[in-house]
Amino acid sequence: MTGKRVTIHDVAKAAGVSITTVSRYLNQRYDAMSGETKVRIADVIANLHYRPNALAQGLKGNRSKMISVMVVNIGYPYNVSLIRALTHKLDPAGYNLLVCESEGDKEREAHLLRSLVAQQIDALVLQTNGDNNALVAEIAAQIPVILVDRHFDIPRVTCVVTDNESASATLVRALYREGYERVLFVTEREDGVSTRQQRLDGYRRACGEYGRNPWIGYVDRGDPATFAALVPEVESAAYLGPVSVYTANGLLMLKLYPALRALSTTQTGRIGLATFDEPDWAPLVFPPLTCVRQPTAEIGAWVGKRLLALLDGRGKLGKPALRTLPSTLIWQKSTSL
Repeated sequence: MTGKRVTIHDVAKAAGVSITTVSRYLNQRYDAMSGETKVRIADVIANLHYRPNALAQGLKGNRSKMISVMVVNIGYPYNVSLIRALTHKLDPAGYNLLVCESEGDKEREAHLLRSLVAQQIDALVLQTNGDNNALVAEIAAQIPVILVDRHFDIPRVTCVVTDNESASATLVRALYREGYERVLFVTEREDGVSTRQQRLDGYRRACGEYGRNPWIGYVDRGDPATFAALVPEVESAAYLGPVSVYTANGLLMLKLYPALRALSTTQTGRIGLATFDEPDWAPLVFPPLTCVRQPTAEIGAWVGKRLLALLDGRGKLGKPALRTLPSTLIWQKSTSL
């Protein structure tokens, strides 16, 4: 190991145990750990001259009364509402929220996770794309971790989501019943993100029920050209009959809205506009925007209550768990023919 910093992974491999077992040893949590295992880990640590890092040691000592919330985008309406609801639930119990933004970047997320553990947070609420699930599992062996807006099977982690697939299908069915002949679903690449996949699945299911071919427009939020390319497609389709554009989230609709709104007022055919999520500007535009309202306040309240129970010893962590709360279709004039 000369010339290379020895890591907890190296210790676990040399001792023939899991990283979680080494972490428990370092934090003096010896329950269900044999004496032979303790001696073996101690010998490896001494032989490799291992110096425990913040991740291994960060949870020793007293509670910090800090709970971290890490989201992909702080400005996303879902996250604003979630953070507000969490604050209302946790403040009276004396906990402070430490909020940070990963920007959906794998390396940034990993760095922030390690930094937060070094600050001895008591619990973690995480919105993740799933790029650091092994690290999240390691942290979840030490403190309560709850994932929001995403579903990944990680030991000891609870995921809290809305009914993405069925809510998406409900919206698309309503659009076809209204008289739209085609519905364009605008989304980012799934890339293993459960919410994207489920909303796409719901869209496909409703298309199949009505005998319509799926029409999917993939975009990249960092590339305006991918959005611009969809506008002439919508314009051409609208000449043949009423079409609706349904975006997988409010941020995508925000990028598309100016060009699509211009089309809907000048185009011979009717163009409807709808989105999953309820952006704060949805009721302010004319006509008001049809959307799927996620129960963000309820999700935040449930997560806060669950964390308090876990931190007070009234709850237990075990197998991965999933909590699903229902969304609501808000039908507005933007999709009324």
